Amino acid sequence: MVELNIATPDDMAPIATLHAKSWQDIYRGLLSENYLNHDIFQNRLNIWQQRFAAPKPNQRILVARERSRLCGFICVYLDNHHEWGTLVENLHIDSGYQGIGLGKQLLQAAAKLSLEQAPDKGMYLEVLAGNQAAQTFYQKLGAFNARAQQWQAPDGSLVDEFVYRWQSVAQLFVK
Repeated sequence: MVELNIATPDDMAPIATLHAKSWQDIYRGLLSENYLNHDIFQNRLNIWQQRFAAPKPNQRILVARERSRLCGFICVYLDNHHEWGTLVENLHIDSGYQGIGLGKQLLQAAAKLSLEQAPDKGMYLEVLAGNQAAQTFYQKLGAFNARAQQWQAPDGSLVDEFVYRWQSVAQLFVK
């Protein structure tokens, strides 16, 4: 049985590894091969070391575990934007656990936290334009494409992306 919990420092390395593997699978062809094959693991570990060492006051990280195995995680910044509300910075599910509703559970758990912190606001996230599967997933959960922009990726490239929004976190509980 998969359980959701607040992440601890012991989760840092498994989160970084899952994050890197997920990017290798999803962003192949969108980010440079050199980055995805060589630099990604150290880069993602550095990011997570920073997040755990000096978390922002509004940062929340939830993990999904089956026994000791990390199945997925979500990192959010509550009430991050004056109009759009909570930022979903990362949501990644281990490939062996995709398609069973775990992403939805993590988003709903984050929405519950957001509802407590900023009940009148929604949630938003950035998704690469080339990541059609994620866009479809978010749309099924009631999000809409609010705008197009570019992301300065860690490999130095500029990548097209979209900002997806839920105007109210309550939308995540009706789908």
